[in-house]
Amino acid sequence: MGDVSDVVIVGGGIAGSSLAYGLASQGLGVTVLESSTEFVDRVRGEAMLPWGVKEARQLGVEQVLLDAGARVAPLWKQYNEGFEEPVIIPMSMMIEGVAGSLNIRHPDACQAFMDAAGAAGATVVRDVHDVKLSTAPTVSVSYSAGGDHEVSARLVVGADGRSSTVRRQAGIHLQREDPVSYISGLLVDGLDGIPDDHDVIVSEGDLFLLMFHQGLSRSRLYVCVGRSGQRRFAGPGGAERFLAAWNPRRYPWSSLMTAAAPAGPCATYPGDDTWTETPFADGVVLIGDAAGHNDPIIGAGLSIAMRDARTVRDLILEGARQPADFAPYGRERAERMRTLRLIADIFATTYAEDADNRTARRSFLGEKIAVMDPEVFPLMMGMMTGPETVPVHLVDAGILDRIRTA
Repeated sequence: MGDVSDVVIVGGGIAGSSLAYGLASQGLGVTVLESSTEFVDRVRGEAMLPWGVKEARQLGVEQVLLDAGARVAPLWKQYNEGFEEPVIIPMSMMIEGVAGSLNIRHPDACQAFMDAAGAAGATVVRDVHDVKLSTAPTVSVSYSAGGDHEVSARLVVGADGRSSTVRRQAGIHLQREDPVSYISGLLVDGLDGIPDDHDVIVSEGDLFLLMFHQGLSRSRLYVCVGRSGQRRFAGPGGAERFLAAWNPRRYPWSSLMTAAAPAGPCATYPGDDTWTETPFADGVVLIGDAAGHNDPIIGAGLSIAMRDARTVRDLILEGARQPADFAPYGRERAERMRTLRLIADIFATTYAEDADNRTARRSFLGEKIAVMDPEVFPLMMGMMTGPETVPVHLVDAGILDRIRTA
């Protein structure tokens, strides 16, 4: 006879382990199945926007991140072509009581959440393979981890990432929007002398650059390019070419970047979006990237995971187990992803898409933001304050045509 748990969570990353903590800390029996034996640098998911920090607080895991070394960024500065002074983005003023965005190395966040879940009473199993889902006549998961095992539950949560086996076995299909841009990332050390009291955005030439400080002279750098640059940093020497590209004239401390040293892999991801209207099925609900991901150009992935985990936790604690019980989550998530998809499309179209009029596009959007244009400014604010703060009538793809014809 196999084990029994109230909830089985397949995937122990950001979304899965934070949900495990949220449920176990309220007395539910939770089993977490994680394929890795050690979390590795996946070159993404290391900046949490203010609305995500608020969700983490409501889920009870904000302090877990802070204790693990998360760095608060109260201020961002955006250096744009055509503008003499940087745009100041006061992250500490976006949501009352939230001191700013949070930056933390992804493997550290995953491990901190998993440790917290275990301390709260969750059963954590690592090095898990061959996961097989069954929903009839009862819900159960079989898997291999030093032998064959099976655990029965009232609900299985798929938190196993973009290539989710739970999603596939549950018969849930994602829609996809093709990318117009690609984003490459690299963790670097040795940024002595570079101010770390603010995070950085730079648009220059054919590049859109980002820097998120993690403390101790370490930062995560990103470079966003159009589709023509998909393989710009691939292969041998990719990290060196990446650092050579992260040298914009608009950034006052670019000359100090020459001292930066890679502290992890250099990897490139497509700026695509995936989503589903129904992230649930019999005996199953999906969260995090398993339920669909947003274009990483706006860095909303961690915030999406926090909202997913907090929402699903609340529903489960209220007794949700059947597909109909998760319909409110499905509706909210579909609308949330639709809004974030447009915001990400605005950024990709303006700052990264291959175009002859890239400078005009950036000037167009910059001027709209500067005058707090009522059709554009709320969308940009929604990236920081949460997609639900954007009026529904503004979620209109027509803005992309106006940017492209600037």
